[in-house]
Amino acid sequence: GIKRQGDDDAAINIGNGEEFQRITCTPEVARKQADRMNKRFNEWWSHSACPDQVWMESITHIFPTTEKSYLIMDIGCNKGYTSADFLDALSPGTNINPHSLVKSIRAVAKDMNTKFDRDGGVCNDSNKPLNKDRQARRPVEVHCFEPSPATFNMLISARSKLMPNGVNDPEGKAMWHIHNLGLHEKNSQMSWHSACASAVGDELCTIVPDGTEGAISVDVVTVDKFLEDTYPANVKELPLVHMLKIDAEGLDPAVLTGATSLLIQNRAVMVMFEFNPGLSEKDPPHGMWGKRGNPRKKLLEVTRWLDRLGYDCYLDTRLVDEKERSKGVPEAPALYRITGDCLTEEPRVRGWANVVCASRKFGKAASALRNLATMV
Repeated sequence: GIKRQGDDDAAINIGNGEEFQRITCTPEVARKQADRMNKRFNEWWSHSACPDQVWMESITHIFPTTEKSYLIMDIGCNKGYTSADFLDALSPGTNINPHSLVKSIRAVAKDMNTKFDRDGGVCNDSNKPLNKDRQARRPVEVHCFEPSPATFNMLISARSKLMPNGVNDPEGKAMWHIHNLGLHEKNSQMSWHSACASAVGDELCTIVPDGTEGAISVDVVTVDKFLEDTYPANVKELPLVHMLKIDAEGLDPAVLTGATSLLIQNRAVMVMFEFNPGLSEKDPPHGMWGKRGNPRKKLLEVTRWLDRLGYDCYLDTRLVDEKERSKGVPEAPALYRITGDCLTEEPRVRGWANVVCASRKFGKAASALRNLATMV
């Protein structure tokens, strides 16, 4: 019941300039996929919170190579592990990767006589296996956006240990830009507690009401405005962003809205964001997802909007591992397709989940994701 594109090697056969056809799911296929996905949440509650990101393995083949440089936007950079992941996948010879990053974060903490909470990342990111290729150096620009002044200061210190010559290393083809900025659907400012001035960022380091005495003011921009200001030579269209990654504490829909021009022009090859309905259940509730979201956004509303702009979206997940297999857990796909009526109701997520999307205009990327959603 699936209109599907060619054979399993579709990703390899599709040229970079070729578009990928939008596919739809029959109700029967959608139901089978939903059943497996919901069962997966029982087997491993966080299967989409800490996904395997199988699609990362072929990233150099599925990203178009038409541009002078790869461009990655890491919004909600936190400890920097997504930045390090992409630097390792695209330019491993730069030697910025989850293993070298955790070492430098720990060295920064030692300098300050402290220890950072979850310094290896929420998903044990620092233990990820590295790219087998250790030599290749390719031009990559990663923009890391971290609104918390404390975390930003920590990232700057960690980067100085990894890139002693700074961001413009004459030897290096890779650039890791770190910005103390928030991203949203409009340009504004936010205020952070004065405790954020130290890089430890203790519990007091939180967002406070504007006008709070001693508060640290941080600019908030839209993705579109940032790209227009940073790449002014691109007058006709925005620069090509290979990956737009968003993890914005439940404000992901607002950040996507602030990237409307980029998305309408299909100048983001891939997009990943976090769906975190649990945040609105907290006291006080925050974020836009979930029952008490403000303003409330449903995942399927966001993915339907992206579909209209030409993007296919998938729930990212974890494959069944050896330990589970030995207990008789049945195989599960690397991705569950959302777009094209493949998911018809909101996923019942415990905790949070990750969504990854690709523009159908970039056939290699779109078909690579499609081929990992083996149930459709």
